[in-house]
Amino acid sequence: GHNGYKVTGPNGNSIFLPAAGCRYGSSPYGAGCILYWSSVPLGGDYAYSLENTGPSGLGMYWDLRYNGLAVRPVSE
Repeated sequence: GHNGYKVTGPNGNSIFLPAAGCRYGSSPYGAGCILYWSSVPLGGDYAYSLENTGPSGLGMYWDLRYNGLAVRPVSE
């Protein structure tokens, strides 16, 4: 009943990522957008992100770290 993705890791644990909408600075990106930081740094001003903004659905992309994407905390 909620928009988003359930992502399951190789250990079988899963997390739900709600599609609450996205912003880049002052520009809205869409109500069904998923845009989260990953835990993987890329170096310099960049980091990997998990997004559904591409044509192939949910995937890993990179963003400038100052864009201020959402963070989804996960405990082990």
